Amino acid sequence: MSPWGWNPVRTEGIWRYGAKWMKPIAASFPWLTLILLVQMMYMIGGTLTSSKGVLFDLPSGSLEDGQATRLVALVMPVVGETLVFFDDARYKLGESDSVDKLIEQLSYSTAAVSQKTLLVLADRRVAGGDLMKLASIARKGGVEKILFAEKKQEIVE
Repeated sequence: MSPWGWNPVRTEGIWRYGAKWMKPIAASFPWLTLILLVQMMYMIGGTLTSSKGVLFDLPSGSLEDGQATRLVALVMPVVGETLVFFDDARYKLGESDSVDKLIEQLSYSTAAVSQKTLLVLADRRVAGGDLMKLASIARKGGVEKILFAEKKQEIVE
């Protein structure tokens, strides 16, 4: 009790154990943990939302939308490389000379047509990075829209 008898003397609780200099540090640990967690979320959130690549502006509409196009490219993976077949020629995505020739051929072909849409028939084994590289190449070649074809289920009677 206090000297006047009003209320009991306050005890130090768990703080009566340990070194006196450690009390302020131990009391700040929850705040330090909170700051560390917020910093980690900020770092992770920034990496997941900003990335360099090709932006695809997908049109709104039904899944059956399609567009007639005269420009068609076939993309196939071969051991160690990815081949693009366009306008009766074969191009390798891994070689810079071949990519330059593909850009030149795309710009020549897009100048000849009014609708600058490229239909890409890609094998399912083609890596997504190679498709992004092809989209970047097509944009440099003057293509305005890229249409990735989907495989339709065949009806067996």
